Amino acid sequence: MLPEALPYHLKVRDHFKQQQPTWEFFAAARTREEQLVAFQTELLKNTYRFTREADAALYAQIDKAREKLGLDELAVTAYQAQYANDELNASIVYLHQEAHLVFSGAIRERLNEAEMLGVIAHELTHVRLYTMLDGELEVADRIITAIANHPNSEAPYYETARLFKLYTEIYCDRGAYAVLGDTDAVITGLLKIATGLTEVNAANFMSQAESIFTAEPGTQSETPTHPENFIRTRALRLWQEQQDQAEQAITRMIEGRPELDRLDLFSQATLHALTRNLLLEFLQPEQLRSATVLGLAHQYFPDLSWPATTATNTSANPGEGATENIRERLVTALAGAQPSIRDYFSYLLLDFALVDPSLEELLPGRALAFAGEIGLSAVYEPICKKELQLGDKKWQQYKRSHGI
Repeated sequence: MLPEALPYHLKVRDHFKQQQPTWEFFAAARTREEQLVAFQTELLKNTYRFTREADAALYAQIDKAREKLGLDELAVTAYQAQYANDELNASIVYLHQEAHLVFSGAIRERLNEAEMLGVIAHELTHVRLYTMLDGELEVADRIITAIANHPNSEAPYYETARLFKLYTEIYCDRGAYAVLGDTDAVITGLLKIATGLTEVNAANFMSQAESIFTAEPGTQSETPTHPENFIRTRALRLWQEQQDQAEQAITRMIEGRPELDRLDLFSQATLHALTRNLLLEFLQPEQLRSATVLGLAHQYFPDLSWPATTATNTSANPGEGATENIRERLVTALAGAQPSIRDYFSYLLLDFALVDPSLEELLPGRALAFAGEIGLSAVYEPICKKELQLGDKKWQQYKRSHGI
């Protein structure tokens, strides 16, 4: 039984639904009739169209997949790309309640009946995903893709679009399994398409995939649109065996731990919250908040302020006045962070340690001590030593002079 959608799909949908003008613009956009005619004509120029009369076996597979995916009312036409090439592939375009399924290369000759049914089911699951929830996921996909493809877009939009696509492929592999009831045929179909081999063994490749994660447990997807086959294989097998309990492990394979240069919109928001909390905690002593220091702090957060009794916050959208301890949140977050994130916070501390010469007796010592309190000394101290161009002896003197 397929879920309605994966959590990441819903998270992206919810994010953009909050941006009402953008959402309404894309939700209102519809393909005009002349665009549909032009697309169909171009498709006919570059493909061979299969018909139900001449290709009954192919359409029987399509009908079986449609029925099991709950797409009985969907009109589907299949095509073979005319231009011969060695690449085996299948793709689908959904326009005006019609699906156009295009095969490339000798895919129908290379795959057996079950594998071919799995490929068809995978492609039709794209339509299932984008027609559920009143088409909201398709709208979300168009929004994030359009923003990510804009030349002036920012990296978190690209990363969000990338993850949205990766999760879509994971979901569609589940659709193939839901139709077949067999992970092996889904996996061997993937492998034959990727390698061109005529015979492959699903169990052998599953063992190969597990060896990768045994050697490198933190392995995550690096690809732009489709997860690597060893990740897809492991994700499908985990889901088949564990269902919802597998989602955490699959998320680690797809998203991994956030890197500074590869944040999506949601990990960017988390980093934003952690940065705010770090500044609130680091500058808690009032004597550190000179005009120069506050000027730098307000470049990060113009509304940053400290009440008479500094409160703490651990929410995704932090503000002063929560009840949990900020420092505990920072320690936990930094303990599991990638090196690039730990470097970022170390340089942030160093900027504040050196920003105001009138506080040179206070800020550097506070930064050294605070780095220790939040578990960042092992990263902060080498960075500080390097940026101040201090040798070992001078560095020890520097630490002693600041009470460390």
